[in-house]
Amino acid sequence: MPERARRIYPQQRVYAVATVVFGLIAAVLWVIAVPLYHRPVSHSSLMIGGALLILAFATTETLSLRIEVRKETFLVSLSELASIYGLIILPGWVVGVAHVVASVIVFRLRRDNWRAVRINFVVIAVESGVGAIIAAGLPIGWDQHNHPILGAAVGGVVAAMVSSQAVWATYSFMGTPEPFVRMLTRSLVAACSCAIFALVAYTLCNTTPQPTGYILCAGLGALIIVLYRTYAKFLRQHTDLSRMYSFGRNVAEVGSSASDWHGLIEQVRDQLNAKVALVHLNEPTSGFQTLSVGSDGVLSELPPEPLDPLLALATRDGRAQVSSDRTADKSLLAALRARDAWDVLVVPLRSGDRDRGYLEVRDRLSRWGRFRENDLTLLETLASHFATALDNMRLLETLRHEAYHDEITGLLNWRGLAGELESSMATGSISAVMLVQLDILPEVNNAIGHDRGEQLLSAAGLRLVAALGQERLVAHIESDRFAVLIPSTPEGHLLDRASDLLTVVGRPYALDGIEVEPHAHAGIAHVAVAGGVDGGASAVEDVSTLLQRAEMALMAAQSSDEPIRTYGASMGQVFRRRFQLVTQFRKAVEDGLITVHYQPKLSLSDRELAGVEALVRWTHPEFGPVSPSEFVEAIEATGSIDTLLRHVLEIVLAQVAEWRRRNMKISAAVNLSVRNLSGPNFPQVIRAALDAHGVPPELLTFEITESSVMADPERSLPILRELHSMGIRLSVDDFGTGYSSLAYLRRLPIDEIKIDKSFVQGMVTDLSDHAIVRAIIDLGHSLGLRVIAEGVEEEAARDALRALHCDEMQGFLLARPMPIEKLEAWLASRTVRTKAVGTAPQMLRLVG
Repeated sequence: MPERARRIYPQQRVYAVATVVFGLIAAVLWVIAVPLYHRPVSHSSLMIGGALLILAFATTETLSLRIEVRKETFLVSLSELASIYGLIILPGWVVGVAHVVASVIVFRLRRDNWRAVRINFVVIAVESGVGAIIAAGLPIGWDQHNHPILGAAVGGVVAAMVSSQAVWATYSFMGTPEPFVRMLTRSLVAACSCAIFALVAYTLCNTTPQPTGYILCAGLGALIIVLYRTYAKFLRQHTDLSRMYSFGRNVAEVGSSASDWHGLIEQVRDQLNAKVALVHLNEPTSGFQTLSVGSDGVLSELPPEPLDPLLALATRDGRAQVSSDRTADKSLLAALRARDAWDVLVVPLRSGDRDRGYLEVRDRLSRWGRFRENDLTLLETLASHFATALDNMRLLETLRHEAYHDEITGLLNWRGLAGELESSMATGSISAVMLVQLDILPEVNNAIGHDRGEQLLSAAGLRLVAALGQERLVAHIESDRFAVLIPSTPEGHLLDRASDLLTVVGRPYALDGIEVEPHAHAGIAHVAVAGGVDGGASAVEDVSTLLQRAEMALMAAQSSDEPIRTYGASMGQVFRRRFQLVTQFRKAVEDGLITVHYQPKLSLSDRELAGVEALVRWTHPEFGPVSPSEFVEAIEATGSIDTLLRHVLEIVLAQVAEWRRRNMKISAAVNLSVRNLSGPNFPQVIRAALDAHGVPPELLTFEITESSVMADPERSLPILRELHSMGIRLSVDDFGTGYSSLAYLRRLPIDEIKIDKSFVQGMVTDLSDHAIVRAIIDLGHSLGLRVIAEGVEEEAARDALRALHCDEMQGFLLARPMPIEKLEAWLASRTVRTKAVGTAPQMLRLVG
């Protein structure tokens, strides 16, 4: 069966009820006790004995062994010694009055509050009444002087037990008291020890010559006091060390929550048995913040004044102990009154060369109401641990901030964004997430330095925060890309708000007098989407899916060069397809699904076969034929483009070598990505491939686009020149659609240019296209380059190109791209070999 919960009552109420109940019991006991005493005692003996007993009780109350546990002070008091000795030689009512008077004097001298004085008064009255009744009423154990030896000893022991049980019962209503058996055992041992000593002292004084007896009693008393003080000191040190160990362990485990810190403060209060313990944290920006714990739990207290005299004293001296009865300084007395306390300890929380705050305790809870020097030393030790905990907490806060915030902008980083987005989605406080990319940072870093690039990022972050009004809604996640959490907005206004944000962040930036205009794009993903509104996209339930959709929308905006795009379900299908192509590419190469088709090129002047262009093809088992532009673009970003080039070169060079063995001179052109040029030792790799197949370099042509080369000319041009010096021919593909700059064209180490098919296909019907084609042909010839026309599909276009003295043509009019088997059949049916000259390979001429 579970233990029934104990009901707890307020301390003030328990003390009041206990005072009344014990007072009534005491009255009854003394009504019984007083008539039991009939021994004649002189008035002088009563006066002298009573005065001596008051002195003895005051002394023993002062020298009590204190064991403090929370609000309770357990006493191993020597007052039982005086009580038992007094009950032997004096009437019980004299002993009771002396005990009560001495206790009240001691309590007031210690400045105990009246509530404690009242309850202690009645408990002592009960204790004295019980002892008096037993001492007078026990019929045996009286000596020859008519002194109740046995009754006094038994009465003293029983009275001490009753007093302990009264205290135990009182505290049981205010919380969890000491276990009853432990309390009973401790009280019995202490009372019996005092009874034995009292009987020994009485025996020595009455059976030996009086001076000798008194000397022996004094020596025995001194020995017991020394042993008692030594044990008391050891016990207190042991208790303090045990509590200090517990405190240190809790300091190591403390977190940043207020409950953790209140727990530490409660331990400080408990260890010093104080009514109140406080921590004043000195925050550089906001001043003092105070955490306070009292005997009844967490308290609410205003922070102290900046020039508080107690704190100033602690700062100056490194510690402060101020009591209202031991200082005459008016400012300190005013500070005590403001705290509603009379005895206060304060020590600074020092870390390195600065004070992080102050640790303060006020007034003791126990009957021993004053703090001592060792309490102040203990508080300093606790403050040192406390300062360490503060340093650890602030270090953790710093590390946590750095883990979840961007170093440059101070905004949330990717981790911080994920956490904030998760909580915002759970509370429904946002409508969408928008990814914004400035697309200008690399140019800024390269042109005017990384420091100005960081200025750009900081300025962009500040603009977004200012537009949204909340810093937690903006994150800098990478490069010049930001994430914005758009607060709950009606569906019809969401795109307008996103557009406004994009306009704000997309305005030009002034960086140290240099104006920079970003090319900002944005992608939006809705948190919850109604069916059909977002292209059939479903509601988003997790952070990763939402960010993935925003990323897709941003990429769609960048690829289409639109300012802003909203995620639609079709985007997801496109990117899933793209992902499958990327991840399945290498296996497709191994399985032979990546093949090469060839499209012939014809010399217009003599109708000789000028060569073939190798075009890669992929027949996917799920998607069917995949456009080269689709999968080549996908794998370029993954580094697999080198794998594709090696695979294509292996097939093409093997085929060219096969034609050479058949005495046929057919060159092959292969498309080259600019990323291939950045591969390690690229020219040497190509030379090794040519040597492995025995193919002369002039039979290999690399086709490149001028825009890709000019994106990074400093890296590309040296490699192209080395390839050209090896004898490999270089061709500019899609000429007229890229830079088309004479300065750049002059720098390129090329042999030919290919006119883009968009001009060729329109030249028959469009005079502008015709003029462009003629200009390109004239330009190429003036630079000593051969000119090839792509996309020739009509005889009229072929004849026009021949009239303009174009060198070669390529297109569906001649032949479509075809696999090697069909190309061999085409060569056999559409070409004848020219007459051989010596041992040179034969050329092929088109017939028909």
